[in-house]
Amino acid sequence: MKTVITWLWLLPLPLTFLLELLTGSGWPLVIANLFALATVLPILVLTQSRSTGGRVPPLGLLSLAALFLLLALVPVAFASTLSLTVTWLSLVTVVMLARWFATRTQLLLLILLSVGNVVEPGLMGWGDGLTLAFGASTVIVVSLSLGLLLRMIDRSLIERHATAAEAERRRMATELHDLVAHEVTGIVVLSQAATRSEDPRILKTALGKIEESGTRALDEIRSLVSNTASDSSESGPRAPVASNIQALLDRAKSFAGAQDLSIDIDGTDTEAVPSSVWPVLDRVLSEALTNIRRHAGAEVPIIVRLFTTASARPGYRSGHDIVLTVGNGPGSGGIGSGSGTGLRGLAARVDHLGGDLFAGPSQDGGWVLETRIPLTSRVQG
Repeated sequence: MKTVITWLWLLPLPLTFLLELLTGSGWPLVIANLFALATVLPILVLTQSRSTGGRVPPLGLLSLAALFLLLALVPVAFASTLSLTVTWLSLVTVVMLARWFATRTQLLLLILLSVGNVVEPGLMGWGDGLTLAFGASTVIVVSLSLGLLLRMIDRSLIERHATAAEAERRRMATELHDLVAHEVTGIVVLSQAATRSEDPRILKTALGKIEESGTRALDEIRSLVSNTASDSSESGPRAPVASNIQALLDRAKSFAGAQDLSIDIDGTDTEAVPSSVWPVLDRVLSEALTNIRRHAGAEVPIIVRLFTTASARPGYRSGHDIVLTVGNGPGSGGIGSGSGTGLRGLAARVDHLGGDLFAGPSQDGGWVLETRIPLTSRVQG
């Protein structure tokens, strides 16, 4: 249906030409009509066919069509009546030029063609000529408005496509970070530990864990690519996510390389935590442990605390938050700094749930990452 509508401008042409031919409008008008149909119509058809799919048509040919129409107006000026065929082709050309013009020459041709179609009827005299000139000015303004409207829509679509592409790139970067950073950082730490040890048992254990982490990372990347290819409109996270407190405990306990890791979940009302909160807590925990490997190293004391507490937040139905704190003591240094993508992504996820994220140095010279998320939604008022 959309394709049919874009070609409806062709329908009036045979009607206007036959009408002017049968009414005996004179040879100047017939010559102008034949010249316009022979030169301009093929260009407009080519322009319309090449403009499908958001492509820019050949603007040089469109400029040539405007020039041919200006030439066709010359014999029309010597006729005793208005050429509906030339006028209609001029209106279609005005719409297309107003939509796609890109140079001053094309803009000048657009202005000349618009003015020419208004002035030409006025040459017929003060009576009917002025009336026709007024009518021609009206339809020219409508054509210009339609062309500029289509131009605005085209630009809006281009901007939306660019914005969507940028959002998709950011989403892919965030998901790749969530999927791979934890495993790859662990691989680097285990590799460093293996190079400093000459014990065959330690080397075998480290290599085994490196193989497991590498396999998991590869599987997760393949899953991400597969899901993206099968459903590009899906925007939700595809990383493995937690659904309960046990998944968080498993995540913390599987943290390889930690010599002193303690977990405190006392005071946690797990039944009060909505299902949408667990995945965010899982990502916060994963990012915190990864950053400890990256910045502090493996041999640092780590404390993971999860608890629910009263909240001083105004505007919430329930005065309770779920708080996750991951802190580590001073370390000798890890594998190096990151890009900051992880913390920015976490901040966006936590903020979406109405929570807060804090990351900074602790009093003992270490580092702490804390998130506080309300257990209920904000009261609307």
